[in-house]
Amino acid sequence: MDNATADIASQRVSEILDKAKSVFALNGFDGASMQDLAQATQMSVGNFYRYFPSKDAIITALVKRDMMEIEGLFDAIKASADPGAVFMQLLRLRIETLPLEDAALWGEVQAASFRSPEIATLMRDMEETVRTNIVNALVRIHGDDSAPARETFATRAQFIMLLVHGFAQRKCCARDSISPLQSAAVGELVLSTLHDTIFAPPAPPAV
Repeated sequence: MDNATADIASQRVSEILDKAKSVFALNGFDGASMQDLAQATQMSVGNFYRYFPSKDAIITALVKRDMMEIEGLFDAIKASADPGAVFMQLLRLRIETLPLEDAALWGEVQAASFRSPEIATLMRDMEETVRTNIVNALVRIHGDDSAPARETFATRAQFIMLLVHGFAQRKCCARDSISPLQSAAVGELVLSTLHDTIFAPPAPPAV
């Protein structure tokens, strides 16, 4: 079983990925050895290699699993009679409950993308998928599928991603240097900005 055939949706592979994620978040991508990863999953190194032959393969699987989850979230927005409310609900959940481990992991994945062309390509594909889904969500929220509106929504999508990613990285880096009350206040400010960004009508076309 290699990374090309491992079923990332299976419970066993998902359990392995959860344990690997914790090891990467704690030790860093470079600091975590395959032995560390195997030990965390209570497997022999040889058996672990049957699932994932390298750390890059694990990162690839983690990114692909997140892409599946993200697509599911945007499917919920598409299916809702009130897509704006669902979008804000999902963003609030992300801002308020994002584990530090997840924030730390994505910092490691971003760093790994500078060293691995394969991971860099995967990250670009993921970001493009998120951007496209955000634009389509904004189109549905505003009922405007015109080219000028889509151009505006594409810029807003970039800004939304920047805010969410930036908050996650700040939450990870600040850790104990910011109190829970301060962190919550910053989160509310981010959510307020996200709300304004999502619901502001696109500018009318220039006459």
